[in-house]
Amino acid sequence: MMRMGNQQFDYDVFKAAYDLDDRVQSITKNFDKDKIELVSNNDFEAPGAPADPKADVSAMAKRATDVGDKL
Repeated sequence: MMRMGNQQFDYDVFKAAYDLDDRVQSITKNFDKDKIELVSNNDFEAPGAPADPKADVSAMAKRATDVGDKL
């Protein structure tokens, strides 16, 4: 990669980025000097995501159809 002009990262550079940046921590599952394991879709939990998406959709539908005493 040196000939391509791209930046190279080693363990120390990645460790420093991991320690300083919460975003790097949130996408990193595990790392050592030989490899970096990123969070997969199965491991990732979006911030504020409901525990049960079906319950959230149901509640949203109830709010959308609740006309109350206004009619």
